[in-house]
Amino acid sequence: MIENFSWFENKKDNFREYVLGLPDSEVEEILGAIPSAWNYPPKSHREFAEWLIKTLKPKVTVELGVDYGYSSFLMALCQNNPVYGIDCFDISKHGIRIDDDYQFVLAVKEKLKIDNLTIIKDYFDNVAKSWDQPIDLLHIDGLHDYDNCKNDFETWFTLMSKKGVVIMHDTISAPDGVGRFFNELDHPKINFKNSFGLGVVAKSQTLIDKIQNQFHDWV
Repeated sequence: MIENFSWFENKKDNFREYVLGLPDSEVEEILGAIPSAWNYPPKSHREFAEWLIKTLKPKVTVELGVDYGYSSFLMALCQNNPVYGIDCFDISKHGIRIDDDYQFVLAVKEKLKIDNLTIIKDYFDNVAKSWDQPIDLLHIDGLHDYDNCKNDFETWFTLMSKKGVVIMHDTISAPDGVGRFFNELDHPKINFKNSFGLGVVAKSQTLIDKIQNQFHDWV
């Protein structure tokens, strides 16, 4: 596992241009140059994500909120099974955005030759209406206010498999939104403090106990 925070430590005037200009073979450099709160020093969520996918062996992984693609790419590179990244890529919903990053994400996906990743440009609720595959691993990282987070969880949790695991980003950085909703959940769970917080909700207390034993220094 490689911790590469080059996006943070060596900021570029135009990271999109820089990333797309890197050689296709430089996978770690490409990943490290993509801005992501998932990959924030001093400790990213990468080690845990790789461990979780190896342990859970999800047949279907879904991410709600693709952003610039870092976590989508990482979770797809960790496995051969299908990963779906869903995002409206609507700049009116993201105050800090000035660009529609859909084309950037598709370009990086092609650059990294990630064949098991499907990017769906749509709103979460729209996609959920016709979703027909049991989901083993769900990453919720859309709008971080309480109501949207609650809606995303309640809508998609019904689509989870019996061994399903939900990971929810920004449980620490959004204490009144994601954090509050996560704290209210009455399910086996654990909360990591690094990289803005990552809450883990599982249907299995045994898995949560295993995570606690493996990553006790992170909570």
